[in-house]
Amino acid sequence: MDYPKDVMTKNNEVRILEETGSYVKYTYVDSKTGKQIKPGKYSLLLKNKDTTRHMFIVPLKDGRSMVVKDEIDNKKRKIWDKKNKKAIEL
Repeated sequence: MDYPKDVMTKNNEVRILEETGSYVKYTYVDSKTGKQIKPGKYSLLLKNKDTTRHMFIVPLKDGRSMVVKDEIDNKKRKIWDKKNKKAIEL
């Protein structure tokens, strides 16, 4: 099959859309000190109209990061919005 050149990688692979949606990124801080627990560690919630996927991004010592996939059950999660000083539902 012929694909447009701009959807091809340099290894001659085709980039195919699987789904689109939105995301939420959040970090973790110590509840007593307010300081980030591990700099570079954060979570991504990838959301489309049907599902939510949770990915932990954990920094490694060599400068790379490890992604850990976590399937979320449908419990409602909340995170602290420090700008507006309130808990928000994800």
